[in-house]
Amino acid sequence: MNLKKLIPNKVINLLKSRRLKAKNNKLKKLRLLDSNDLHNIFANELNIKSGDVLFIHSSLGNLNLSVSPFDVLNILLEMVGDEGTLVFPTYPELTSYKFLKSDKTFNIKRTPSYMGILSELARRHSKAIRSFHPTKSVVAIGKYAEELTRDHSKSIYPYDENSPYLKINKYKGKIIGIGVSTINLSCIHCVDDFMKDKFPVMPYNEEIFNAKCIDINNNEVIVKTYAHEMNKMGFDLPKFMKRYISKNICEDIEIEGMKFFRADSNLLFEKMISLANDGITIYKKRFYK
Repeated sequence: MNLKKLIPNKVINLLKSRRLKAKNNKLKKLRLLDSNDLHNIFANELNIKSGDVLFIHSSLGNLNLSVSPFDVLNILLEMVGDEGTLVFPTYPELTSYKFLKSDKTFNIKRTPSYMGILSELARRHSKAIRSFHPTKSVVAIGKYAEELTRDHSKSIYPYDENSPYLKINKYKGKIIGIGVSTINLSCIHCVDDFMKDKFPVMPYNEEIFNAKCIDINNNEVIVKTYAHEMNKMGFDLPKFMKRYISKNICEDIEIEGMKFFRADSNLLFEKMISLANDGITIYKKRFYK
């Protein structure tokens, strides 16, 4: 039974408003972070350097900032420099399955990102290049943006070797979280899609969707893709990381009461492959083949 259907929208909106107010009151009690604080956190805690290829998950609303989202993006661009590249997930509003079932059309130029304001600002950046995938698109800015985003439409498995999620390994990619924990770490699915039938769990619905998409030239194109089976997505990534992954590979970090994380993309992928071969995955045992 879906309890949400039994609760009036007025009550749901009231509860959301109260949660937001409580969250904002909590944030106000945390230390205010300015641009110098962010520079220090990015450099010293998240180990961002010039020339890095960064895959960034973010929720700036979880941070107490004295700077604007534009400032945060500019700080990141400045830190990686002309030789570096920033990558952000730019998923649609709905889950993959609901989006594909709704028969909505993905427009590479117009469909907004619902993965935080920082990802949406990156999507609108004059030098941004977006990957062509209906549910798991990313946007990239920097030296390797074109190569990382190319051919994503070939990924029936959206995190496979044609995807930006796995391509960043070629460039010694780093994955970071700003205002979020590893619960948001999407690259964790690369091991599923790389191993495919050899992976202990089939995380997708059996149906391969024919998604209607509008490409950069305004042409309608059909892109084939799987969608995750949402009842299998109830895993606890921070707990998994703490149990199986060493801190030099991936680590959740709390700074001044605010959440961050960092991960080495290559080392994490290699470790996840090794664990999967031993029958250890992020998924619950009841979903194993």
